[in-house]
Amino acid sequence: MAMTDIIERPVLAETDETGVPAQAPTAFNTSNSGFVIHRSGQIRHEFRREGREFALELAGFLNKPLAGKATIVVFEELFGQQDRVHWVQHFKNPNDYHVILDLVDHDKTFKDITERDRLAEGGGGNWERMFTEGTFSERVIVPQHGVGDHDDDDDDPTYFADPASHQTTVPEGELLHTGNAGITIMRTAHCKYEFRDEARQFAYEWANHINNTLRGSVSAFLFEETFGRQDRIHWTLHFKTLNDYLKLVELGKDETYKQILGARRVALAKGGGSWEKTFVDGTIQDLVLSPLRSGTTASGF
Repeated sequence: MAMTDIIERPVLAETDETGVPAQAPTAFNTSNSGFVIHRSGQIRHEFRREGREFALELAGFLNKPLAGKATIVVFEELFGQQDRVHWVQHFKNPNDYHVILDLVDHDKTFKDITERDRLAEGGGGNWERMFTEGTFSERVIVPQHGVGDHDDDDDDPTYFADPASHQTTVPEGELLHTGNAGITIMRTAHCKYEFRDEARQFAYEWANHINNTLRGSVSAFLFEETFGRQDRIHWTLHFKTLNDYLKLVELGKDETYKQILGARRVALAKGGGSWEKTFVDGTIQDLVLSPLRSGTTASGF
């Protein structure tokens, strides 16, 4: 199984009622969604296999009724917390979350997935025993608005926010994202309140340069947190392979890249300074994710 074949994609009939080949519904990801819910939970080590299979089965089931509205992709941490899984839920609009709520209340298959005995040899139980108490958390992020230079005529009112693909001129077919990348890094940073605009402008320019310079190997999108921490921004960095991270490191030799990093972002009247002055010290953090695959673990044991 390829690294990107990590969820059961929605399936349609091969042809519609007229005999014309049916068009598959859009699979959503970080490049084309308007609202993203990032949910994570810690699996107990003794149930690491069962917990992973539950995470994949649940996402695979939900993606069918969500087809055309949302797509859920499952990840695990690489070089991070062992046995922590991440469901990244990509929506056009948060109103479509009602599909999941309806399934929770009324669907027999959902009830079977979440309640049947998955731990017959381990004392019985389902997900509630597989995961460590109190470790489930959610974060909502949306594509950063007010950046990029896309045509307003392209705006789709069915989206909560313009998708991140509007932040770059790279064609959508060439972008890497949560649906096709081998490695995804979630990088977060807390902007200083007084320099919130300057920090976002730097964040956009940095990501845009990566998209243009490392086209086909790395893609970067800018998001901001919603219903959470004020002025915390998120870059989603998508790499074709782990080796492509070295290409990002090598950008340090690029003159344009150096100019972006060295440009004055803070007015002299406020003390001057480059991007370093626009973020709260110690708040830039990376979370490295790899697609969760059935029967394997990123740790190797």
